[in-house]
Order: sequence, then C-alpha cells, then structure tokens
Amino acid sequence: MKKMEKYRCARAGAALRWRHMLWGDGGWMLVDGHKPKLSSRSTLMMAAPLSSIHRNVAVLCLVAAAFCNRKGSALCGRTNTPFVHRHHPSTSSLTAVVHDDWYIDDDVNDGGNEHSDLSRENIFANTDRDSRYERQDLPKEVSPINNADKDIRFYFATCIPGLHEVLANELISFGASNVETQGTSGVSFEGSPKVGLKTILWCRTAHKVMELIASSSDGGNGYENDYSEGIRTSNDLYQFTKSAIHTPSLLGNGAGGLLTLSVSTTYTSKVPKELCHSHYSALTVKNSLVDAVRELRDDGERPDVDVIDADVPLVVVIRGRRIDNGRRTDWRQRDRNQHYAANFEAEEEQTLVADVDIYRCLHAGGSAHRRGYRKMPSEDSGDAVIHRAAMKESLAAGLLLQAGWDKLVNAARGDGKGAVLIDPMTGSATLPVEAALIACDMAPGLSRIASWRSGGDGSRNPHRYPPAIRWKDFSDLETWDKLLNDAKSRAMAGMKFASSMMGNGQNNVSIYCNEKNPGAALLAISSIKNAGVSRIVSLSEGDCIDWNLENGDGISCAIPSRTIFVANPPWGKRLTQDIDDSWVNLREFIRQEASGCEVWVLSGNKDLTKILRMKKSKSLAIRTADEELKWLQYHVFKKSEVSV
Repeated sequence: MKKMEKYRCARAGAALRWRHMLWGDGGWMLVDGHKPKLSSRSTLMMAAPLSSIHRNVAVLCLVAAAFCNRKGSALCGRTNTPFVHRHHPSTSSLTAVVHDDWYIDDDVNDGGNEHSDLSRENIFANTDRDSRYERQDLPKEVSPINNADKDIRFYFATCIPGLHEVLANELISFGASNVETQGTSGVSFEGSPKVGLKTILWCRTAHKVMELIASSSDGGNGYENDYSEGIRTSNDLYQFTKSAIHTPSLLGNGAGGLLTLSVSTTYTSKVPKELCHSHYSALTVKNSLVDAVRELRDDGERPDVDVIDADVPLVVVIRGRRIDNGRRTDWRQRDRNQHYAANFEAEEEQTLVADVDIYRCLHAGGSAHRRGYRKMPSEDSGDAVIHRAAMKESLAAGLLLQAGWDKLVNAARGDGKGAVLIDPMTGSATLPVEAALIACDMAPGLSRIASWRSGGDGSRNPHRYPPAIRWKDFSDLETWDKLLNDAKSRAMAGMKFASSMMGNGQNNVSIYCNEKNPGAALLAISSIKNAGVSRIVSLSEGDCIDWNLENGDGISCAIPSRTIFVANPPWGKRLTQDIDDSWVNLREFIRQEASGCEVWVLSGNKDLTKILRMKKSKSLAIRTADEELKWLQYHVFKKSEVSV
C-alpha cells in the first residue's frame, strides 16, 4: 500500500481511536466502522460475573452496534445526545494518569510579538490580506482541499479542567459532530476543515485545537508494523512516525517548497525509560520526518525547524500502559524486601509500553486563551502589565457562558428589554471585558489578529495566517478570508446593537464594574480600552459597599431578571489582606443591590464562602493551576414591600 493510502487509512480509522485515546475506555465496548471488535486496550468491566445469558446478550449488542454503526447510528459510546461525557476510570489498570489537566499551557510569555491597543477604530486593521503570504506554490501531486463536507477530520481541543461541557457546547454550535468530552479538560470532535477554522476563530474556552494525524493504537490501518501492542524504544517511535505519516502531504517534497515544523512532547502517565525524556522524544519524531523528506530528494534538502511560528507545529502525546506478560502486576502484594527490588524494577519495565498520538496544532502563538488586550510582563515596556496569576481569559469566558450571559444577550436581541452585567470586585476587568466581547459577538481570533505587532522586522502575523491555512492538504486562504469577513461583519453589527439605547436611557447591553485597588483599576482601564469595548463597559473605583448603582433619576441600573452579578473576591491564595472584610462587604452589596437577580461567585475557600450566608443554587467545580475552585450560583429573592 502506498504511503498516501496509509495516511488516509490512518485518518479514516481514527473514529474508533477517540473512544480510548487518552485514558482507556474503562469498560466501554468499541466498534470499528468495518467489523465489530473489542479494542486491544478494552475490557468489558462488570460489577459481578456474567452469566451465560448475559454474555450472549452482550455479544448480540456488539453485533447490533456494528450494524448500526454502518448506518451512521450512535451506539456504544455515541448517543443521540449532543455529546457524551466519559468519566475518568480511576480504578482502570490501563492508565496511570494522575489528573485530567493533560495539556494546559501555563501563562508563559512566548516572546517575539508585542500587543498594542485595540481601539474600536483599529480593531480590524490587521485582518486585511497581505499578498506576501498567499500560498502560491504547492507540489503538483498535492492540492488543497476546498472544505468539502465529506472531508472529515478528527480533532481534539483542550480547556481548563471543569469547562469541558462548556467547550463541547461551543464546538456543537460550530457544526462539529461526534463531540465527546474526554475527562474534564478535553473534548474530541469531528468535522470538515472549515469546522476546524471556525473553532480557532470563534472558540472562547479552548486552549489548544489540534488535528489527529497518526496514532499507534491503529495497528491494522496500513502501517508497515503493528504498533497496537505498544512502543518501547526510541527506534520504535522513529519507525512508527516514518510509516504512519505521509510526509509529502505534511511537509512537502520540495517541489513547491518545504514547510517548517516544530515538535513538542507531553506525557499523561509513566512511560518506558527510553521515551521519558521529552526533548529527546521530540527530536526523534523530528528526525524521522526530516529523514523521510531527504529520501524523497536527491539534493538532501530538509525542512527547517521554527520554534516561534512553525508552519506545522506538532504535538506528540505519549501515554504509558502495561501489557500482560503472564506475571503478577500488583507490586503491592509482592515481598518488598530489598532482595527483590532490582527484579521488580526490571519486571515493571518489561511490562511498560507506550501509545503515541501525533497531532498538528491549527493555530499559532501558544495557548489560544490569550486575546491580546492584556499586557504581559515585559522589561522593555513601560505600560501597565497583568499579573501572571490573573484570571485567564478563557476561564472568564467559560464562567460567563456557564452563567448564561450569552443567552441573556440573545434574549435582549429578541425582546429589547436589555441585558446587564455587574462586577463589584473586577480586578483587572477580565470578566467584564469577556462579557462585552460575547455581547458584541466579537470572535476571539479577531482580537488576536488585531493585537499582534511584528516589532518592525516584517514578519507575518501568525494569527492572520495560522498554520492550518499553510498546510498542503487542509484548506485554503480564500475560505479563511470568508470566515474573517463574516466575523468582522458580525462584530460591527454586535457593537452597534450593544451600544444602542433602550427606552430607559440604558444601552441594550450595559456592563458595570468596580475596583477598590488603584493599581488593579489602572489595569482594568487598560484592558477595557485595548479591547475596544469602552462604549458598553463603565468602571467605578472604590469599595463595593459604597458603590451606588442608581442613575441620576434614582433608578437602579440592575434590572430584575435581566441582570447577572458576577464576582471574583480574594480567597487567600494571591491576595491575603482584609479578606474577611472583602467578603462581608460583598455580602452587604449583594443584599442591597441584587434584589431579584442572579449572583455568581468564584471561590477557592469554602470557609470564606460561608460569610455570604446564602444558599447556593448551583455549583461548578473548576481547577486551574493548583487551585480547586467553585463557581457558585445564588438566587436573590426580590424584596417584598410591606405596607403599614
């Protein structure tokens, strides 16, 4: 079989792979698109031994699922619900994952680009096409795919742990199919290249959006060797990469120019010793691809590595698992004497293998949670900077979507009664700014494009020309330009609606925020200005207990049933001064101003939360860095008037 056919077979067989790509299936029955089978990594987990009748029923279900799968039905893991949540099998022997946060970027400044003000006048300045970067030369044997609906790709998106269902709902709105949450920090989905481009332009909660291009779990899909039994050595990794990836489609063969690449590695569990060094494993994958290109050419030319803005940024996910070699693998039941220590280690290493998935990232610039309106710490800039511990933009957007802010804005579009958001402890205004971007229907990708500056070296804008449109087998610039133009039209219409006046003198969308700390208030002013949302976001300075929401006519800005209060008060991790007083003041502010409204509070300390003396209606668990947080919903009943 030719390598191009192998490459396509690997992609076509990936639907099965999604069922167990990260943490095993924990007993889920898997069905291939061509024949029923149980995955080599699967076990049918039951609470009690099966009787013969039960076994026969299980076999019949498996055959029925295989038949329905050919008809496009959703069985054995794919239901008729929009997406399926797979809980992490904590007792599964197939995995050793300690947490679900398997690929969440920390707030590291990638360098190489600077962000500038994004006033409403220049918010679209960087989105115009630059003819210097149009893709003109492609190998004759490979042509771009014009986003045909039948060209289905297999993607994976990561997010902050706890926002997986919010991310899944976003992906469904973009037209993704077979959307399934994987743990609490990732979502797998399928769709055309156009769906992938929509995701990197519009998704507010994703950190990474990647396309799966090869997996060692698919041993029977045309590879020269069967790697489904696991990869043990660096040579196995080298040979797998070389046989599983069709290099001319990925990087080119030089006839129309070679694409640059970068390779990063991440681990989800313990792996064999020869694969445990992330840099060496990434180097092995890179060398395999480079050598494959060299074999196609007589002049020995090879693709270049670009760690800042690679055309093909690859992510290699390596996860370890144990195979049964006929020996006991429960080391806790073995004699722990030192005499056996060396033998245990050797025996453990013999049963440890790795599964490898190789992805290519659709976007550039590191994590997609950055919008560009916040300043990162820089020694060369005299502007105000955002503290590294500040709330991520993706977290703020996810919390607002969970609170139903987007639904309230859509209701205001329909009935004209307005939508109001109030943040009494805004910090650097991440929640109000993200709320404004949602209300104005502004794509996060537009903010990234408009904020980027080359620094005068003439380099291309990696957000205006993301890696996905540079690939030789994915999409084209024309499709991306249409999506950008549509996003710009929606943003202008959204800003016009949000800033238009209602009958009571308020905007259709009004966002009010307050901050006590002068330094944080300066950061908030900068973020609001840079994001271009000053027309609908207003900032007050002072203690929230003294904040009066009444307008000049003595009418409160908070409209009952049309207002959402949000707050991110200090809980002792980053800010430690006057914590109890802050919560007491928040409680009194809510009692005074939030009558008949919803209140959402982000807390990392349950003892401090008790100060509110309110009964929560809903709770969402969030984990960011080493902090376990709760997004708490409260309903404040409308004050009843007492007649004397």
